[in-house]
Amino acid sequence: MLKRSCLAAALWFAILTSPASAQTTGYYFTYADLQKIFVENQQYFVLNDEGFNNPALNHLHFTAIDTNTGAFTGTLWAPVLQPNEPQTVVPVTGSLTIHDGVSSLGLSSDNGNYYEIAFSWILNGTCQGTEASYHGAISFRGYQGAKMTGLVGGTVTSTYSACGIGILPYSPQPFSGILTK
Repeated sequence: MLKRSCLAAALWFAILTSPASAQTTGYYFTYADLQKIFVENQQYFVLNDEGFNNPALNHLHFTAIDTNTGAFTGTLWAPVLQPNEPQTVVPVTGSLTIHDGVSSLGLSSDNGNYYEIAFSWILNGTCQGTEASYHGAISFRGYQGAKMTGLVGGTVTSTYSACGIGILPYSPQPFSGILTK
């Protein structure tokens, strides 16, 4: 027990003293800034469903962001689907919402904006259908060269339907992702 406590304390110290955690400045991005990061610079999220399936190929790519409203279109590249469904590129629609100077708890914050994300997709097969809706938030961690680093996390609500079976809910489940290029 003492050994695990010491290891946990050492890990916590390493996280607190790492250069990435030294970033305390918040970000006040606009939708135009998000358009530049996600669309122009082609950065995307590698998504993880926290162990419910093999998420190794799930990538959320943004193709367009409305710089007035935050509405976006994109693709979920090679999503993990139910058996008998081929992996494919699935179109997604969603919205980014910037909460000016507000923390994730809705409190006034000096640490930048709160960036909410919601997106969904539907895939209808011959006798099967899958759909999912994601809702979460984005945390920007800072630039490494020209590349922004960040995380996304939240919950996903999904259903699977098949002929003669009806709709099977697979949710809610947590999801997270890492911003990469």
